[in-house]
Amino acid sequence: MFVRNIASLLTISASLSLNACAQLAGQTIKFESVLSASQPGNCLTATSNADGAAVVVGECGTNATALNSWVVPNGANSPGPLQIFGDKCLDVTNGADVDGTKLQIWTCATGNTNQLWVPAGSDNIITWSGKGKCIDVTNGKLTDGNQVQIWDCDSTNNNQKFLANAVTSPTSFTIASKLNAKLCISASANAGNASVVVEACDATAASQKWSDPKNNGQMIIYDNLCVTPATGPLVSPTDGVKLVLQTCVANAQPQGWGHRTGQIINFNIRQECIDLTNGVTTPGNQLQTWDCSTTDNLNQDWIVTNTF
Repeated sequence: MFVRNIASLLTISASLSLNACAQLAGQTIKFESVLSASQPGNCLTATSNADGAAVVVGECGTNATALNSWVVPNGANSPGPLQIFGDKCLDVTNGADVDGTKLQIWTCATGNTNQLWVPAGSDNIITWSGKGKCIDVTNGKLTDGNQVQIWDCDSTNNNQKFLANAVTSPTSFTIASKLNAKLCISASANAGNASVVVEACDATAASQKWSDPKNNGQMIIYDNLCVTPATGPLVSPTDGVKLVLQTCVANAQPQGWGHRTGQIINFNIRQECIDLTNGVTTPGNQLQTWDCSTTDNLNQDWIVTNTF
């Protein structure tokens, strides 16, 4: 999380503008096989809403349906279920850890290891957690109704790669400090140049409900106000610049932030992160930019909770 790798940061910003995405916690996704050469595409699809229903590759087109819309409760790179129809989960039939075991859906059960998956975000594979097996298009055939299986993971095998196409996007999100999860990033007022601070988390507070409707990294609040360095666009790594609200500018990279759990990185100067000034957890402490840490610096560790 804290290794500053320029290539990976570029990937983060690029992914914000693509339909294929690193799955957010709680997001609904269509998983489309990369073997699909053209539309309508072929997606992981449940054949019906019943225990034991086969999971197959099926034509999915541009519109999501209840049969191919999967909720990823824990997001990319975190073990968890892949849910469908509200109460069903992707399931390894009989829990058989054997190449070629077919996949089905079954009523979700907490702790059922047959239903624990790790979607890998930009790596496009979906791993059965702790087993070294991945979801695999059986024999690489996209024939409608071909039941998918598990197979030893192979990062070069396109049978195991699925684009994650977003069905839902967050309507809003809140950001809590990992240092003190009772503190959230807040606007001090609904006004230009108002300070961006931490305040006691309040689920009803408009001052803590951020949005990014264009999915371009802007942290928007109130009447089109965005989190911005007080001195204007950063042109070089500059520590200690306080953060304020300024009118959002269309596609303004200086107002773009990688607002996902972990470090929140400025898109203009990618060495700079949102930082809890001096680690002070007093409500009202104005946030600043600071050199992104390569170690676990809790002043720069944030927990993003999305609402869909």
